[in-house]
Amino acid sequence: MGILRAAWVPDDDPEREWQVAADLAVSWVEQEARAQDAAAVLVLNAFGAEQHVPVLRSFAQRHSVTTPRAGRDRVGSGIGPVLAYVPDARTLDFATGLARNSSLAVVESVGLLPLGGWAAHLTALDLTRPGGESPALDDRLAEALDRLKFYGNNAYGPSFDRQQATRVLSDLHSAGLLDREVVISARAARGVSPAGLDRLRQLISGVKIR
Repeated sequence: MGILRAAWVPDDDPEREWQVAADLAVSWVEQEARAQDAAAVLVLNAFGAEQHVPVLRSFAQRHSVTTPRAGRDRVGSGIGPVLAYVPDARTLDFATGLARNSSLAVVESVGLLPLGGWAAHLTALDLTRPGGESPALDDRLAEALDRLKFYGNNAYGPSFDRQQATRVLSDLHSAGLLDREVVISARAARGVSPAGLDRLRQLISGVKIR
């Protein structure tokens, strides 16, 4: 079983302060923790980031905190809802593993990892628009992403897998559906490794994009 529920705070408003974005995510994750009677976890790219955002600093005092480098051991067993704060690809992959069978909220930083495709794939709740789920992916794009997942099981390493993935990407381009960041972040939602995402970026760069 994967993630039961997902939510995000999109990085789409330059006037929105990081404290406000973090507060929206914290409120949702703590609600999920109470509903599941489980402990929450804060996942960061690096320790110390929480010290710059008061609501995260307070959250960290009540819950476990870890990073991909520190690993899962810091949070023990019985992990519940996870809050990933401005994750890069490696951190999102790690947070997704921790949130399996529970809930995941993400505060996006488009400078690190745009997450529009991730949110669409998981129909994540947009916490800046209460009650509004993110628009679902186009059916043709969703089908293509399933094919990309099949060929990406080995991080698009074998030449055959790269060739087939390139064919899928070319078809998406022809259909006007090849948005680099949507494809990358949607694949991140399906558990592709950071190395696989890097190679997928390279493959996309080889396809003429409108």
